[in-house]
Order: sequence, then C-alpha cells, then structure tokens
Amino acid sequence: MADAPTAVLTVQTPEPNEKYFNFQIKAWTNFNPMDKSIAKIAEAIEQGGGFLTLVEVLKVEDNLDCIGDEEVRDCFANILAAKRLVRNIHELPQKLIEDLRSALKTGGRSRAEEDS
Repeated sequence: MADAPTAVLTVQTPEPNEKYFNFQIKAWTNFNPMDKSIAKIAEAIEQGGGFLTLVEVLKVEDNLDCIGDEEVRDCFANILAAKRLVRNIHELPQKLIEDLRSALKTGGRSRAEEDS
C-alpha cells in the first residue's frame, strides 16, 4: 500500500497581546524643541530643561487592525514582522538570510542603488 501524501504544516506564532496607546504630551521647556528628536527632548527635560504638564491617553486599541491611522498601523505591522523574522530567522532559506544581511548593511538600499 502506498503512503498517503503528507503536508508540512507551519504554525504561525500568534503576536503577543499588545495594547496600542494614542496619547499626547504637553510640556514647557527653556529651549526650542522643534529641531530635536523626542529622545533629546526627554533627555533635556530630565536634566532640568523643562517639565511635563500633561500626559493624556486619548485612545487605547487592543488590536493593531483597530488603529485608524493607516501609516501608524503599517509602521507597527512592520515592527511586528521584523520581530517575527528575528525570532524565526533559523527557519529561512540561506539565500534570504544573506539578502537580509546585505540589506541591513546597506540600510535597505539595493545593490543597483549603491552602484549609482
């Protein structure tokens, strides 16, 4: 009797239960924050260059699909995909791993872009 064909099942790891928070911050500083990154602003505030007057949560979503802003949703989806890739890199074909390493070294630019 011939063996029945078998299929390999891959189980996708469910994403962790994350909540997504839309919030706003109000602050006073003794410097112009417009040309600084959020990290630099936070560092300056921690060193006495200002203070927060309000941190207000505007909306909380339990699911990525519920985020109404498509650009924000796509950014979170990319981050989740990258985390999943890192967790499962050992399961990828070697050529794809090499392509990923190359993309990371070049900042995502293609070889054609580098040559021009």
